[in-house]
Amino acid sequence: MERANRTIGEDLYEAELTDYLQARKVIARVIRWYNEKRLHSALEFLRPVDLYRGNPEEKYAERRRKLAEAWHRGSEKNLQLRQPRQALTTEEPVA
Repeated sequence: MERANRTIGEDLYEAELTDYLQARKVIARVIRWYNEKRLHSALEFLRPVDLYRGNPEEKYAERRRKLAEAWHRGSEKNLQLRQPRQALTTEEPVA
């Protein structure tokens, strides 16, 4: 709640409010963004709308799949960087 209140307060401070209705619009916009767009670390980086109205396990599975794919691509790239190929030569190695 403290973070939500701080976010609302910051947006109200930045807006040039002229009346009560304008303040209500700003607050409604912030609350909508906070619940429908912002990823929350306390919710394992889900949006509240995904957690409470959606299927969070589906989102977690999709995230695990994407992370596994990224890890695989990264490890393949790192292996290529760590193991540079040597030029092919026909000379005998010097003993």
